[in-house]
Amino acid sequence: MRHPLNSKLGEALGEEAARKRMLLLKKFDGAREITDLLDTPNGSRKFDQLWRDRDGNLIVVEAKGPQGTLLWRQGNGDLDSGTLVKQGTLEYVRTIVADMEERALFSPEDAKYAEEIDTAIKKKTLRYVLVQATENTGKYAGAELKHFKIFEE
Repeated sequence: MRHPLNSKLGEALGEEAARKRMLLLKKFDGAREITDLLDTPNGSRKFDQLWRDRDGNLIVVEAKGPQGTLLWRQGNGDLDSGTLVKQGTLEYVRTIVADMEERALFSPEDAKYAEEIDTAIKKKTLRYVLVQATENTGKYAGAELKHFKIFEE
């Protein structure tokens, strides 16, 4: 399926806005983006970004352009196969982890991070955030960051 050019531009803007926002926020001071994950052919079946904070904890980043919305997809893995899962939920994280585990044979990095994310889910230390570029005509106007609540309290 082909995507219109403007959707690819929105994705690129969202990705860069997320990087800039993560680096500027004091609460993520010392965090660094993990860049050794496999790129998938169309960017699906993977997290937009994965970061490690200064304490070693993982942060999943959902990066969106100004008009981007949270998407649904078919679930994967033991707990979520056969269901629809939405970005921003624990079910979605588990689905992407299952996708990463399926790539383990040709991407040892995906396998390593999948295991680490699974452990962070069990320990409830995983953070999942949305960074959405702010709409403005003609120039970069920043981004908003929101935390997803993926664990019951």
